[in-house]
Amino acid sequence: MPFASIFAVLFTPALPEIAKLLDVSNSEIQATMTVFLLGYALGNLPYGPIAKRFGRKPAIYLGITLAILGSFLTLFAGEQHFFYLFLVGRFLSALGSSVGMKISFTMIGDTFKQAQATKKLSLTTLAFAVAPGLAVGIGGFLTARFGWQSCFYTMIAYSFVLLILSYFLPETAPHLDKQALNFKNIQQTYQRELRNKKFLYPSLIMGFFTSIIYLFSTLAPFLAINEMGLSPEEYGFLNFIPPLGMIAGSFTAHSLAVRKKKLTVIQIGGVIAAISTLFMLGLFALGKINLWTLFLPIPFIYFGGSLVFNNASSLAMQNAHDKSNGAAIMSFINILVAASAVFVVQHIDSPTPLLMPLLFLFFILFLLGLQRQLQKNSTCSS
Repeated sequence: MPFASIFAVLFTPALPEIAKLLDVSNSEIQATMTVFLLGYALGNLPYGPIAKRFGRKPAIYLGITLAILGSFLTLFAGEQHFFYLFLVGRFLSALGSSVGMKISFTMIGDTFKQAQATKKLSLTTLAFAVAPGLAVGIGGFLTARFGWQSCFYTMIAYSFVLLILSYFLPETAPHLDKQALNFKNIQQTYQRELRNKKFLYPSLIMGFFTSIIYLFSTLAPFLAINEMGLSPEEYGFLNFIPPLGMIAGSFTAHSLAVRKKKLTVIQIGGVIAAISTLFMLGLFALGKINLWTLFLPIPFIYFGGSLVFNNASSLAMQNAHDKSNGAAIMSFINILVAASAVFVVQHIDSPTPLLMPLLFLFFILFLLGLQRQLQKNSTCSS
């Protein structure tokens, strides 16, 4: 369920308009993404124990309700030109919508074994891949035709649809743990997972790729709309291009699931993403900054990243001691890394276009470094 992914980016074509409305700078309005990602990261932690204590479906109902309340608060804050209340609304929306990724991974872990889980995760990632691009495209259309408010009304309507559909989902919790909300037990469980390098490193690898996605969502609107002169609708339409790479990557990861080792596929994906990023960086360095150089390399970066994300998430869940809490911590680490990346960019004055591909390359090299470390550990243990 790509709930938070849609909530995170659907309104991004309206960011320049909202910045003017709230009378804040471009860097300040980027805080709406930072705050959302922080709430997204933190929101994953309580849903693990809640899902263990009350079941997967009650956790979903709670998250969707919070997301709806957050969207209404964001709308109110925007109408009242209250920037900090706007941030609070975004944070609350993130706390609620973060239930989507966490419970999706948990329910897959509940239902399927390792090889099957990798295949299902690749198809789940397909939804996560398509949804953000579709959301930005819809957001651009809505902003141009009906104003920024329509983006948040659409999020509210989408939330109610999910609430109805969730009612028909099966409850996959094998049993309910009455001690799941005991703080000491939660702390011990989380500490045990964080000490587990076979779980921690794949989660960080996921976060490095997720950082690329959200950095693009944060920086690209200003580059395309303010610098290149695109309308929000044109920018939104062009965002149908990047997910094509993740769609292809998800199908490729699905076909490779039983034929290649996960660490090998992560390495292949990282190399593809690195080569594509170097191509973008070279063109940007030569001053060739246009729609072609901005949007054409991204599908190839996302293709490689999709191979990375699918196999890293499966590897993390495979090595988690506790599937439910493991999924929560994995999602927390994944989004916290992305939130940190966006936070750093937010505090860079007048970023140059070169910053985006340079950051992409930085994170790709880091994930390849972790992949190599896991490969060494795996070789030593065998």
